[in-house]
Amino acid sequence: MQILIITIVLATAAFELLLQLLTYSRRNAPLPDNVKDIYDAEEYKKNQAYKMDNLKYIIVADGIIDTLLTLAIFVLSIHVWLYGFVEGRNIYAANLFVFLVPIIALFILSAITGIYNTFVIEAKYGFNKMTPITYILDRAKEVIIAAVIYSGLLSLFIFLHGHFGNMVFVFFAFILLGLILAVMLLYPFFRRIFNKLTPLEEGELKTRIEALATKHNFKLKGIYKVDASKRSTKLNAFAAGFGKTKTIGLFDTLMEKMTDDEIIAVLAHEIGHAKYGHVLKRTPLSMLSIVGILFALYFATQPAMSQAFGFEYVNYGFGMFVMIVLTVPLMKLLNIPTRIMSRRNEYQADAFMLEEVGKDVSISMMKKLTKENLGNLTPHPFVVMMEYSHPTSSQRIAAFDTNSNSKPR
Repeated sequence: MQILIITIVLATAAFELLLQLLTYSRRNAPLPDNVKDIYDAEEYKKNQAYKMDNLKYIIVADGIIDTLLTLAIFVLSIHVWLYGFVEGRNIYAANLFVFLVPIIALFILSAITGIYNTFVIEAKYGFNKMTPITYILDRAKEVIIAAVIYSGLLSLFIFLHGHFGNMVFVFFAFILLGLILAVMLLYPFFRRIFNKLTPLEEGELKTRIEALATKHNFKLKGIYKVDASKRSTKLNAFAAGFGKTKTIGLFDTLMEKMTDDEIIAVLAHEIGHAKYGHVLKRTPLSMLSIVGILFALYFATQPAMSQAFGFEYVNYGFGMFVMIVLTVPLMKLLNIPTRIMSRRNEYQADAFMLEEVGKDVSISMMKKLTKENLGNLTPHPFVVMMEYSHPTSSQRIAAFDTNSNSKPR
């Protein structure tokens, strides 16, 4: 078992390295004709430099450092050592301690390496607006949220497994599905933990958004301006919730850089997702991912797994940690069909947007979004297949051209 887990960790790291090397191999790839005008010569040099700096950071921080620490946790039997401090205590407290200490250590390491990414790389290219205090608070909030969710799931698993045995995996299938739906429903609430959401002021833009929503029976709970500029200059927006709980959030950076027509295009795209029911249609694939997680959890909580790493009996905290490690490569595989469907859905939402605002606005919005966020114009096709939930900018613009007969309604 030890050799198998260590092999999986190394194989996962090797595969991630392959993806980064494929990205590197495309550094001098010719630009598709339909996106050549996004950057001038100097801007494209900046784009390439940003891409390479991020690549180096990912290889070192998420590849080498994270992998070495994970291997050290397994090879040095850190979980067994931790269990020695709490053995004989309450089963919930003992397992939570064994699980959370390594997880929090990995979070802290990620936060430390993230300092370089945020205050060196992102600042170098004009993106970072975050102060050190804000950075520390954000990372602390992330650790607390993750610890609460993981602790709740682990405690619930221990309780249900003790009462129902392997039936726990059936229960957990519905619990995880409910958790996924709850996160989507409560996304605006979680966003408020990090950002201030201010109701969009009255004016032409708000009137146009409300008219667009009404036209397509997109019931809105609220339209908000998000103070994203306190952290980054990158552009974004979101539409979240179900039924009458739908909320639209516009990053203030998006409102500053885009015209009202382009903002309407962004929102038309999001409404297109809702109109076609893309979230619900992806639910079966979400269940496939849940099955993968439960398979990893079942494998990780077998007695042989805990015993192979020095425990006498099953240790649920250690098993949950192993599950997380196993889930990473499993999700790489299971997410392939999910990402294929997601990219198809993006084309559908784009087509809806095109009919609403027309070709010129759709293209100008796409090019501006790509330019302001220093998007990669030449990703490797295999990386796109494995990692991208959206088609490339060139592919989306080509689809606009294909459907150029559509007129604004």
